[in-house]
Parts: sequence; structure tokens; C-alpha cells
Amino acid sequence: MLRSLLVNLQEHVEIIATERGILQPTERSYVKLAKAFLKSGKIRELAEFLIKAEKEDSPASADDSALVHVINCCISLGWLDQAHDLLDEMRFSRITASSSVFSSLLKAYCKENRTPEATSLLKEVRKAGIQLDSSCYEALIQSRVLQKDTQGALHLFKEMKEAKITRAGHEEFDMLVKGCAESSEAGLMAAKLLHEIKEGEREDCGVHDWNNVIHFFCKKRLMNDAEKTLKKMRSLGHTPNAQTFHSMVTGYAAFGGKYTEVTELWGEMKALAYFAPLKFDQELLDSVLYTFVWGGFFVRANEVVEMMERGNMFIDKYKYRTLFLKYHKTLYKGKASKFETESQLKKRQAVLTFKKWIGLH
Repeated sequence: MLRSLLVNLQEHVEIIATERGILQPTERSYVKLAKAFLKSGKIRELAEFLIKAEKEDSPASADDSALVHVINCCISLGWLDQAHDLLDEMRFSRITASSSVFSSLLKAYCKENRTPEATSLLKEVRKAGIQLDSSCYEALIQSRVLQKDTQGALHLFKEMKEAKITRAGHEEFDMLVKGCAESSEAGLMAAKLLHEIKEGEREDCGVHDWNNVIHFFCKKRLMNDAEKTLKKMRSLGHTPNAQTFHSMVTGYAAFGGKYTEVTELWGEMKALAYFAPLKFDQELLDSVLYTFVWGGFFVRANEVVEMMERGNMFIDKYKYRTLFLKYHKTLYKGKASKFETESQLKKRQAVLTFKKWIGLH
């Protein structure tokens, strides 16, 4: 009887974990849930359940949602069609998945030589305004070269360079050049790109290396080390790019309460967007906006909304209306006091502007 009790306890430990005193499902519980639904062919029902759970839980970042965990499980199990179907259900529900999910599925398609599916997913990524990382581009380039599609490979390489995404290694580039050399049609184009790429790398390779270190610290939630690394990076003359800010904002969001730090990053982002100009993708700006709304920084939140709307980016107003009602429902409901300072009036106006934007009058 004791042995049976221990076995049952072990099973519960494997599917439920605690994080800062809060019970959380483990990776194994997501696998069990996904298998039960997917074996019955109930993809839509699974997606509806997970989307409802996500809206109720309001995860700190897109990577923490139950739906993303299940999609990642599907990819790791080789259920790529089911993973793509779940991504489609997210899109139909106007929920934006994180770039890491798209990246994982794209690389899995490339590994399985499923070029049509990878091409279709890449179109969805571009339409959503999501920026992929260098490893994903390199997998796509390698896939194109293996398919003898040198024009497609060169187009991806140029897109990667224009987005200022630096490469981690040189194997894929060597394969690209070799593939171009075998094609008389693309040979001249490769020669032109070669000079541009090498020139660009001299400027950006240092930023890429620093970004790798910062990303590592942020993923491990070692934000003090990440901040020191960013400070050192700046002191050596390297300007942070979109990837740098994405890692830092995601790291702060995982902790919660780091609103002052995100506000400082946002100030730098605005300056770079104005003077550089540096473009930020929808996922990064949505993370910044989520942090500001959660923390009640509505002056800054309205600035992010303005930037996203100027870039014609999708914003899930339902998500932000839900978030506002959850944390700030009673904020500035009464009339303004005649004793309010100019700063307080400015904050009140920012809240009212945001409420109007999400449809709360």
C-alpha cells in the first residue's frame, strides 16, 4: 500500500510543480493533455480550451502560455501538422504566438525537407510582422540550397541582412556560395552580395556576440548579470538592436514588477527608432505594451500603441481590455479633484485615453 502511495505521489510530482509557491503544470502534463485531444482528432477543441485558459491566466510572456507549451510538445514529438493547426487556431482567435514557436516549427519543417509547408509558414510569419533569429534563417537558407533554389536562398540572405540579423556561424554561408557557384543564373547576384555581407558583418558581429550573452542571462533570469553585460556592451561602443531589447524585456516580464527598468529601455528604443532609424517587430512592442499596462504605466502604454499603429501592427484590444479590468478596474472612475497636480492630471488623462482605445467609456 505504501509503495502504491509513493507511485501515485511520484506521478503527481511529475505533472505538477511549484514555482514561487504557485502550482504549475509541468511539460509532461502538457504532453498528456495534447495526446488525449490529438489522438481523438479534436484539435479545435484543444485550441479552444487552451486559448480560454490563456485568457484567464494572463501569462507574463507569450512563451509562458499553455498553448505555446503544447505546440512545442507537438513539434518535439514530430507532430508538425498538428502544431501548425494549433498555430492557425491561435491566428483565427487573433492571438499572436511568440517568434520562438514559429522558429521551432520552421526549423522542424526544414529538417524534414517539407519546403511547401515551410514556405507557407514563412508567409504567415512575415504577415504577422514577427522577426526570426539567425538560426532560423540559416535553416531556411540551407533548405533552399539543398532544393537547388539559389534565388530563394539569396533572397532570404538579403532579407536577413536588411533586418540586421547577424549569423552565428559560416557553414550555411559557405553552402550558399557553393550553391550559387553551380548556378550560372545566380552567380552574378552572389558575387554582388558577398561584398555587402562581409562589410555588414564587420559592424554587427560584435553586437551579435553580446546579444548571445545577454539572451543567456535573461533566459536564466539572471537580470543583474544581463544589465551589467548590456552596460559593458554600450561602453565598448556597440548599439543595442531589436534582439537586445527583446531579450531584456522578456527577462524583466518573467520577473514582474520591473516597470522602471522597462521604462528606461523604452526611452532608449524610442531614441533609436527616431535617430537610427531602428525598426522593432510586433512581438517586442507587444511585450513592452503588456508590461506597461500590467504595471499601470499608461502614459508609456499610449506611446507604444501609437508606434504600433503607425507601423500598421495588429494589437489584441480584447487582451488589453481584459488585463485592464483585471488590475485597474477602479482606476480614475470618479471626477478629477481640483487639488490634483499637473502630473496627476496627466496620468488621469493617459488612463482615460487608454480606456477609450480599448472601448471602455
